[in-house]
Amino acid sequence: MGPITIFVSHSTKYAEIAKSLKLSLQALEAETLLDVKISEEMAGATDWRQWIEDNVRNSDIFLLLYPHASMEMGWPNYELGRFYDKKRHIVCIKNIDIPEPPPTFQPYQAYDADEAGFAKFIRELFVCGSFTDGTPLNPDIGRIGTDYFERAKKVAQELARRFADAMVREHLYELRLVISVCYNEAKEFDIDRSSVEGNAEGLGLLGFADMATLKWSTVRQSLSGVADWPVELERAMPSIPNGALPPALPPFRTPTGIYIPVIAKAESVDNLLRQLIVIFVATNVDRLRPLIDWSFPPNMPAAFKFLLQVVRMMFRARWEIVEPRYREAKFRAPSADRCAEIARSIVADYDRMQRDAEDEGVSGLDKFYAAFHSELRAEVKACGDEWLQLMNQLRETPADNPEKLSDQLEKLLENNAKWLVIGGREFTLTVGEFV
Repeated sequence: MGPITIFVSHSTKYAEIAKSLKLSLQALEAETLLDVKISEEMAGATDWRQWIEDNVRNSDIFLLLYPHASMEMGWPNYELGRFYDKKRHIVCIKNIDIPEPPPTFQPYQAYDADEAGFAKFIRELFVCGSFTDGTPLNPDIGRIGTDYFERAKKVAQELARRFADAMVREHLYELRLVISVCYNEAKEFDIDRSSVEGNAEGLGLLGFADMATLKWSTVRQSLSGVADWPVELERAMPSIPNGALPPALPPFRTPTGIYIPVIAKAESVDNLLRQLIVIFVATNVDRLRPLIDWSFPPNMPAAFKFLLQVVRMMFRARWEIVEPRYREAKFRAPSADRCAEIARSIVADYDRMQRDAEDEGVSGLDKFYAAFHSELRAEVKACGDEWLQLMNQLRETPADNPEKLSDQLEKLLENNAKWLVIGGREFTLTVGEFV
């Protein structure tokens, strides 16, 4: 029998696996030689299309290496198309986390790329003659105790290990847009010809979840008056191909939160921008609050600074925590489950505000009471006791209907109003000491 030719179809990303497979299979050959074709051994200045054409058509076995489901299948499908003119063997070796071969290869035999799968492939190739009309290539591989038997075990182990190393899963969590940049005859950015693609999350964030591709002009028009980052992005485009660091784009608000656009990657040709990748980073407003809230002048008296921090907490409690939930309970008739969820969220937000206050140094009862003049401390204590009673009620017996919940929240708002009155009086007394 003459040499058996195996054409190994693979992605260049997995060239090392292909080289290892070739050397491993040739280490198991006996009298019948294996001619294993891999593109990495193509000579320089070769017409590579003709090389594929000649070697695929002259091969006895077409072997696809499929280590990862994300592998680009354009060239393997092209190569397989050159192999169809004869009734020959087509085989796929796929990694164990991939349920089935790629669509074009699903009608053909597939092996899992674990040790057992490789052992089966080696046995059927060399011992059973499954790909050579029943003629074995090296029967000694199937005989326990022979050198070839032990060598085949090591080959199966090594190839399985290499496939396992390639079994990397990419988890892309970003919300992403890919902008393909086009120009008019004057080499100016063409907003109508430039297209936008992205993952479902990125497009959905901008309200285009059902569209695969759209014009940049559509995106810009949709966000006009809502977000400034598209205009800022266009202004930055001319400088990006020159290597300038992209500017920080302004954040924008959506119904799901506040997002910061970031230019993550750019591609250019001849100093003309061709592609931009923009990702959107979600912000945690509560965690950023200590950084973005108003910072106090460095020479401000500590007592006055503390008072302003306390008053700011009163504002936050009213208009960020209680008031929005009160409106929902009062006017939207939430379900019993939603009422309980609202109560829990208010308690959680107050707890979070308390932790933020501790981070800013606003903690301790003695320090808190010392922030108020002596004539106000009885009112401060009474207002504090009332707040504790209302919060304990919210924690221990959360409302299960809109009427009860709105009543509880209305009392919290009344208590907050008392705090604001006390804070205003304290502010007047403190400022009066400056005169």
